Amino acid sequence: MKEHDLSTLRVSSDDAISEVIQAKAKVAALQKELSAVKRDRDDAYHEFRSIQSAKTPIKFVAPKRAKAKDDFIRIIANDVHGSSMDRPAVEAFLTDLKRWSPDEIVLNGDIIECGGFLAKHHVLGYVAQTEYSYQDDIAATNWFLDEVQKAAPNAAIHYIEGNHDERPEKWVVDQTMRHQRDSEFLRGLVSPSALLKLDERGVQFYRRSIKYVDGLPPGWVKLGKVFFTHELSGSKNAARDSVNQTAGNVVFGHTHREDTASLVLPGVGLVKAWNPGCLCLMQPLWRHSNPTNWSHGYGVQIVARSGEFLHLNIPIWQGRSLAGNLHGMLKP
Repeated sequence: MKEHDLSTLRVSSDDAISEVIQAKAKVAALQKELSAVKRDRDDAYHEFRSIQSAKTPIKFVAPKRAKAKDDFIRIIANDVHGSSMDRPAVEAFLTDLKRWSPDEIVLNGDIIECGGFLAKHHVLGYVAQTEYSYQDDIAATNWFLDEVQKAAPNAAIHYIEGNHDERPEKWVVDQTMRHQRDSEFLRGLVSPSALLKLDERGVQFYRRSIKYVDGLPPGWVKLGKVFFTHELSGSKNAARDSVNQTAGNVVFGHTHREDTASLVLPGVGLVKAWNPGCLCLMQPLWRHSNPTNWSHGYGVQIVARSGEFLHLNIPIWQGRSLAGNLHGMLKP
């Protein structure tokens, strides 16, 4: 056997041993880093799949309302806030909804909460907003929409985007550095309108950033002789300020309290503004010991073929609707 001279090679010197030890340490560090990257990847994938499968709603297509009908009923609800909904108030609303058997429903913004990390400007109670996940929020809102469509299977539904509903879109724009194609792609994956399957449900969705009616601000909708928008005024006298700004009949949300105001304008006539109230928790955790002046309720409109209508705000107090048998007396 041929012998090899190893005397000139550094195979057992202190330097060689040190290099081997350092190389092994680098390999171990890289393997640890690779494992961490794989865990992050797996967690991100699991999070994505979890959001996508929070709840798969039934495919629903609202039937068209019969044109021969003289009058019809429109129901308005806003500020449900998903995971922060008040279940007794929502149950009272759903019970009334089934009794009214409406032809049209307007969900006037903030139907989902989108708190926690999606709240771009974190308030002092930010930590209190992380008690639920985005998946929980999606699942809660899907449950609400399921129940609405079960209670009123013949109703055409309009969903107007509120400032909370819009939060994921703002987050998407920040993450993609405002690249339009990337923003639209990511929005199609994580936005409430996608995860709530509004297209499959047959729900008409209106984004706050899009103008739908000439002469109106983005996000405004006009149905007959009534304007609908979520966030119009947050002042102490929100209804009065809203009717002054609109100079027309308008239903708005955002302030979480029942409110109404009237105005008579020459050449226009009597116009009014209404906020029916909210269906969310009236004392959420992030408010801590600071009491709110919010109130539960929803709106009912009896609409004639001529477009003339009667609007009523229906209060809900401690999980009990104060409509009584009103739906039976006013139902066309």
